[in-house]
Amino acid sequence: MSESQKTLSRRGFLKGAGAAAGALGLAGAAGMTATNNWLAPATAHAEGEERVAHLCHQFHCLTGCNLKCTIRDERVSLIEPSDLMSDDTHSHICLRGIAEVDHIYSKDRLQVPLKRVGERGEGEFVQISWDEAIKTIADNLKEAQQKYGEGAVFIRKSTEAGLDFDFLTQLIHADSGGNWGLDRGQANGLGPAFGPWSYLPNRSHWEFKDAATIIELSHNPLESAMVWSRPLMDAKEAGTYIVCIDPRFTGTAAKANEWLPVKPGTDAALIQGMLKALVDNGWYDEEFIMAHTSCPYLVDRTTGKSYRSAEVMAPSTAVVSGEEVGAPLVWDTVTNAPALYDDPAVVPALEGEWDFEGAKLVTEFTLIKEWLDGITLEWAASTSGIDQETIVALTDRYANNGPAIIDIGLGGADKYTNADVLGHATAMLVALAGQYGKKGAGYGSYCGLGANDPGSTLNWWSLPEEFYYGESPVSMYDMPYQENNIHAALTFGDAFTLEAGAANDMLNWVKSLDFFAICDLYHSSAVDYADIVLPACTKFECEENVKQLRDSLGHVMLANGMIDPLFESKSDLQIERLLAAQWGYEDYLPKTYEELARFMLDGVAELDPRMEGITYEALLANGGVMALPETGPDYRPDGTADFFLTPSGRIELYFEYLYDQGHQLPVYEDANEAFESNPKKAQFPLYFTQGKSRYRIHAYYSACEWFAEDFGPALNIAPEDAEARGIQTGDDVRVYNDRGSFVATALVNRSLQPGVLFMAETTYTRYYKEGFLQNVTNSARLERGYSMFFGPQIPYNDVLVEVEKA
Repeated sequence: MSESQKTLSRRGFLKGAGAAAGALGLAGAAGMTATNNWLAPATAHAEGEERVAHLCHQFHCLTGCNLKCTIRDERVSLIEPSDLMSDDTHSHICLRGIAEVDHIYSKDRLQVPLKRVGERGEGEFVQISWDEAIKTIADNLKEAQQKYGEGAVFIRKSTEAGLDFDFLTQLIHADSGGNWGLDRGQANGLGPAFGPWSYLPNRSHWEFKDAATIIELSHNPLESAMVWSRPLMDAKEAGTYIVCIDPRFTGTAAKANEWLPVKPGTDAALIQGMLKALVDNGWYDEEFIMAHTSCPYLVDRTTGKSYRSAEVMAPSTAVVSGEEVGAPLVWDTVTNAPALYDDPAVVPALEGEWDFEGAKLVTEFTLIKEWLDGITLEWAASTSGIDQETIVALTDRYANNGPAIIDIGLGGADKYTNADVLGHATAMLVALAGQYGKKGAGYGSYCGLGANDPGSTLNWWSLPEEFYYGESPVSMYDMPYQENNIHAALTFGDAFTLEAGAANDMLNWVKSLDFFAICDLYHSSAVDYADIVLPACTKFECEENVKQLRDSLGHVMLANGMIDPLFESKSDLQIERLLAAQWGYEDYLPKTYEELARFMLDGVAELDPRMEGITYEALLANGGVMALPETGPDYRPDGTADFFLTPSGRIELYFEYLYDQGHQLPVYEDANEAFESNPKKAQFPLYFTQGKSRYRIHAYYSACEWFAEDFGPALNIAPEDAEARGIQTGDDVRVYNDRGSFVATALVNRSLQPGVLFMAETTYTRYYKEGFLQNVTNSARLERGYSMFFGPQIPYNDVLVEVEKA
């Protein structure tokens, strides 16, 4: 019998077993379908056939590793770092990659199409055919549009599912849910200053060892981005001084020279204390400020608006309103009058105030100094919990012992309502200190997002112009609270519980929908609320030999040597094609991943000579991996400070568009809920925080049984808080506030400050004894966030709770 026949026989058996599950609920159906022989670890035996495949892994963790997979009897049995990369710095793997040999075969894989028979939330389903499932979804989506208009359908691909393409939303002009509300809180404050995507560094993390000082600002790369820890450890070995600012003693803090245990949600106060010390001590870089920032620009003190010429410039792309503005004016010390900021003959004043034609003009830098006059180091220390001497010493080190890097995290401090203030203050600190655009200096989220490797040139499969995304008047996370026209939804991955706070509100809204279908790999939290459930493949499975073509780590990677889809699962592409066929649109989509890959590579060498020789056939001949010519351990992009994606091309520190809201400068404000003087603390005295861990990417890997053995839903609590409540490690505890509650296992942990709790980011509801983490999180919206590029962010950490033994 051939290997393909063996595979078909095995799959046929599984399908037959699944059919026998009939009208059982999901748990029963899964139990019938999951055979012990298939889900048990592979056993070595002499007759076993073995091959090696190189498969692309997670893009969601911002790594996109290429993995060497040993496949024994068509089962992934061993996963190692790729041996096809250009050099050792690009060959890596983490716990999550290694654990895929368990995760792929989890007992919580969705295996067959399902139809709900109980109430939403009860998780009662019967197995149905793919034909029935696809027709039911297509008919319900179209029916909703016919009744209520095109905007009545919501389709979303979350980061837990495949994001290589998104055809369906465009085919039927569906609502895609607008702003995500995730991981962009600081970016909202950085964007207007440096440009809308400026949280992406313009230099490489391999320059960490060239820095004299690195500040890890609410960032824990040694756990959240393990494969990117190498540059930081290289820097440590080179003598770089590393400072970790975090409420928790993290793995990164353990390797740092200095840990600053800031109070939750007060990072902006610490940064503003540094600004105060920087300016008061004259440690700012005047040459950099004059050449690269808006500090010399004039402002009308009476109106608070920038004083500009009639010459119109391009609008700021980092501001939702995007209004066209005039060119900035400066005060020319030669003519003693306003002049264009970029006139080479002009000698601008950095500070000063002048009466001119009825206007009271002042420079931005003068306004910044006046604002800082109202800030004291005593206040910064009291608010942040970091003493004055430490704040001044850190500022001295950052400004005067450069070059220096601020590496920001997309969790932690990013998940409070005041995160934009932190981003704005950090942008100002970087600009005034001149720590940007030179070797070993910069800021941003470096791990996986920096200019670490060259990018390739690939074609993008575009649909004809009659297909486009529908309008998204209300972001998904606001749908439970704002009037909207959504009546039917289809999600690829668990968007509804992962991308919203206060899960009870979101799930009650989901219950009100006329129809909801989900396509997912595992029994995620939203599955129990769906009318139709579709089982998707993992990244290691496909109906054909190849799958995604990706640009990753300075290489072009084509996943090949795939294993067949487990159970009755299908790839995202084939699922989209099946749905498109119901509406007569399937011919607009690629028929196969091979066709898509060939299209993406076709003719690109004519556009980009670096792509010469990188063809579909060449990739297969090279195991699916080919490096770009400049890729290697010495690749260093020369990111400068000569131009920014702002209207004036300089760092713009005065946010004119927020003047009416009092935030033209980064004026400090408390978080929405998590602050010391909140009267709510009398009832809910503990700060509840969550963050990334080495065991999961958000909820993904929750179904990995290896990890679940020792790393289920665990609440980390300080010894003092545990003792006060009679709690010991291993106890079941109830975490609650006025939004909801859940039960988790207590872990008494000395890495926490008293009054601060921590959990790894959300996992699926089925692994909790009661409720789940998102029941207590905050759904508050920052009003000024609606005028910002990334919109209001979900304040997952802006939360107060109480804990008791369950």
